[in-house]
Amino acid sequence: MRKLFVLLVVIIAVLSLAYVLKSDDVESWAQKTGKEDFTFVVFGDSRPVAPTNPIPKDLLSRIAFEIGIIHPDFVVVTGDMIIGYGDSEEEARKQLQDFISIMDKYAPDVPFIFIPGNHELSSGHIDLYREFFGKKLYFDFYYGKTHLIFITTNWPKGYAPGKYGVFNVNDGEHEKAMVDWLKEVLAKPAVKKIVFGHVPAFSALTPNFEFEHTKSFDNKENRDEFVKLLVENGVDAYIAGHEHLTYITKKEDTLFITLGGGGAPVYVPVSGGYQVNLHVKPYNYVTSDPRVEFGGEASGYHYSLHVPAGAMGIFDYMLVSVKGGQTSYRLVVPFSFDMELLESSSKLYHVLVTNRTPYDIWAGGVEAVLKGCKDFDVKAYYVDWGRKQKEVEYKILEKKVYDDGVKVRIAVEVPATYAVHVIIEGK
Repeated sequence: MRKLFVLLVVIIAVLSLAYVLKSDDVESWAQKTGKEDFTFVVFGDSRPVAPTNPIPKDLLSRIAFEIGIIHPDFVVVTGDMIIGYGDSEEEARKQLQDFISIMDKYAPDVPFIFIPGNHELSSGHIDLYREFFGKKLYFDFYYGKTHLIFITTNWPKGYAPGKYGVFNVNDGEHEKAMVDWLKEVLAKPAVKKIVFGHVPAFSALTPNFEFEHTKSFDNKENRDEFVKLLVENGVDAYIAGHEHLTYITKKEDTLFITLGGGGAPVYVPVSGGYQVNLHVKPYNYVTSDPRVEFGGEASGYHYSLHVPAGAMGIFDYMLVSVKGGQTSYRLVVPFSFDMELLESSSKLYHVLVTNRTPYDIWAGGVEAVLKGCKDFDVKAYYVDWGRKQKEVEYKILEKKVYDDGVKVRIAVEVPATYAVHVIIEGK
């Protein structure tokens, strides 16, 4: 019987590997699993610092570990996982496999959705990308009442009339080319619409195309047409990467989010511009001081440009929640969440789930396998500043009973700036 239980656990582990939702299959998956209230994580730009260097396993492992703690409904990766340029197929394949293996290790049953970056497609590895992540290079699906739309902003040489932008190119898997398709899907009704791409509409470094080397679209006209299309169709947010920094701007009611802190080398000083608060009410009067972060200059890699206030050179990911028809976009820096095993036996599992952020979260990755049990009790609490235990809400997400034990996964609400004890005891 013990061997049977071990075999079942192994089978569960194999079946629940962090799975890639290929673009060809994601719509049918969403139809089965979609719900009105949900949470997802998005990050991107996790490529090595330079050719022949490994992917940033240390940082990616931490992000994946925290994804495992949060256990969102899915994860969106916005591209640039490999060097690509100059890579042989073997080298590019190895980098993609390394990336996916890290997600497998720490978030084994969280679905991952990918869109391509220039390091995957513009470098010529389109066939390899499609092998790993699906043939469709632009696609959409409804998750509950939220419409999620994924586009390609960079194509292999010869496919599109430009390097970066939104071009009317057909990937060979659609009846309509991408711009025609995009106009059609954006016009569909939805409570919320969120669009994902790799290249940002508004570059933090060259937001109005002041400099020749833009990190946005090839030209302002193409960018402005794209922005107008999103705004007029009530898109809540466009989330991209490409620039290795974090930057958020707004056009009417549409947010434009650049999230490129997934592990590639950052472009800018930590806080972007070098604003200094003058302590004048309402405390939003600032001046500049060149002593702070070298005057807000970004040097090396591509160029030396002044970095605007609001841009941040930090490693991070974003936690997006849709609840009651409202969205929230919360930046998270690695090491904000932790889960420490305090005690474990065949019939007891005790962990401490820590939340160092200023907002409450639901941690859905607390799992236990209890042997010789058919059921279990759960206790979840934190200790307040008065040294009193405060119970917190929890939900049983999965319960599987086998001949020799039970496997359980629960979600627990962890208040901002607290750590919650979760005790699962078999019976």
